[in-house]
Amino acid sequence: MKLQERSYSTKIIRPKPLVHQQDDGGLIVVATSWGKAEHAQRAVEEVVKYVGAAQADVEVTSPFDFLSALTDEVNYLRTALLITNDILYRGENRSEYFSGVEILTLFKRGSQVAWAHVGNPSVLIQRQGQRLQPLSIGLDLSSELSPNDTFLPPLPAQLLGMDPTCYIQCGHTRVSEDDQLVLFGSPLIATALWTEAGNADMSTLTQRMIQESPETPFWLGLVNLD
Repeated sequence: MKLQERSYSTKIIRPKPLVHQQDDGGLIVVATSWGKAEHAQRAVEEVVKYVGAAQADVEVTSPFDFLSALTDEVNYLRTALLITNDILYRGENRSEYFSGVEILTLFKRGSQVAWAHVGNPSVLIQRQGQRLQPLSIGLDLSSELSPNDTFLPPLPAQLLGMDPTCYIQCGHTRVSEDDQLVLFGSPLIATALWTEAGNADMSTLTQRMIQESPETPFWLGLVNLD
């Protein structure tokens, strides 16, 4: 996997995420810190460490059970996020909130891509010759609170490290080399993105987002799966 990214800001600022791409293309982590920037780095390091150990079949002790309904790859990502949430909550936010982290993890093995995330970005897939389809959507509370055409600053609905427990959205899908994953950190996704079949490039996706809502900041990622 290879990720291209772009941030778009207006008078309203959305924090720029920290992106980690594993050298072999098997793992991507996107972490956005709402508070101290170093907490995103800490989250990325913990995820990479656990997934790396799991891939290498190193015995890693964890208080969290594997879920039999999920594949091994999804369990690796889910457990990594649970461990990271525990570390951030107990080490940074237990007595006073300093920051929370929105995080997405993608893990590709063979023809399967697994994902797990807390908050944004959302994960969508563009299969060859088909329209864009949602896989997992991250919510932003500003879209619930914005009256009419008033645009409020981004307000994350789910954050890692703010509570002893966290809500993790996770799953997996089969992919082919010509498919693309489209990642959005935004309170809305332009309706124009749903109307065209076939893979779109970064410039086209960006222009469609801006044309529909020029005052809304967003982060966009495009993942090639070959």
